Amino acid sequence: MPSAADIQLAFGDIDPDLWESLSDDQPLPLQQHWAYGQTLKAIGADIQQLTLSQSGTPIAIALVGKRRFYRIIRMNSLMRGPLWLPGVTKDEQAAGLKALRKHHSPWRWNFMLFQPELADTPEDRAVLKAGGYRRVMTGYSTIWTDLGPSVDTLRASLNGKWRNQLTKAESSGKLETVIGGRKQHQYAWLTDREADQQTQRGYQAVPIGLVPIYAGIAERFAKGDDSVGVMSVTALAGRKKVAGAIFMLHGNSATYHVGWSGDEGRNLNAQNKVLWDGIVALKERGIRFLDLGGLNTADGAGIARFKLGLGTDPVTLAGTWL
Repeated sequence: MPSAADIQLAFGDIDPDLWESLSDDQPLPLQQHWAYGQTLKAIGADIQQLTLSQSGTPIAIALVGKRRFYRIIRMNSLMRGPLWLPGVTKDEQAAGLKALRKHHSPWRWNFMLFQPELADTPEDRAVLKAGGYRRVMTGYSTIWTDLGPSVDTLRASLNGKWRNQLTKAESSGKLETVIGGRKQHQYAWLTDREADQQTQRGYQAVPIGLVPIYAGIAERFAKGDDSVGVMSVTALAGRKKVAGAIFMLHGNSATYHVGWSGDEGRNLNAQNKVLWDGIVALKERGIRFLDLGGLNTADGAGIARFKLGLGTDPVTLAGTWL
């Protein structure tokens, strides 16, 4: 059984080729994809790739944000990782987490805020506590939808009311959806609407300005790989844009990043058609998993109900640990 002493940690530049080693059967969070790391670096963040190895063989990779205060205090952040390579055992994972905690010691003014991609279960919390971590923030809830089943199977799993709204949108004869996203003009109207929406409702989300930067990074480094980048879906009633969405694509996974619908779009259930047509387009690109983003059942109950309408159970992560 491996121990923390058997695990080596190495920080360095982001190497996209290592992401090719990940399993296609495990969802990949946006926050841990190399293109997102390069995007944050492009706006001035200090993002480094962490590689965990055992006997010289990598067992996990992660993107870690680094900041320094007063020259001596180091604050690191690892959100929704690390990403374990295929074949790594639970014992090796536990040893890796202990090694990670040992390296980031508060006694050396070297702190790490750690949000693992682990479910909020007694078993996973016990592993983190055994590794020396303590929880400082409760878990984030989201919905991971597996797009692997057939389109017919996915449609059958939709909530009945949600599916009826989709059928009405499709049969109205008033809506057309257009898939785009490679060019900024195809989705800029949506980022403008989202910026206005954030101002009006007084909430904050991932900065909208990251979208074109992320798209540019994908165009530069992914070399035509359409599983990395931005995809938009626009619903048109005549020539009028009535609803739309932006999906961030990251390897075998995608994130529902922005969704907007005007009054006419809501009357036509346009956002149901936008999300469904987006799912079909993602499947055609070989995307296996869709992260629908955070669930806020207090301030965003309507949006949460809309996401839950896809018929997938939500998952709550173990939280943020120090």
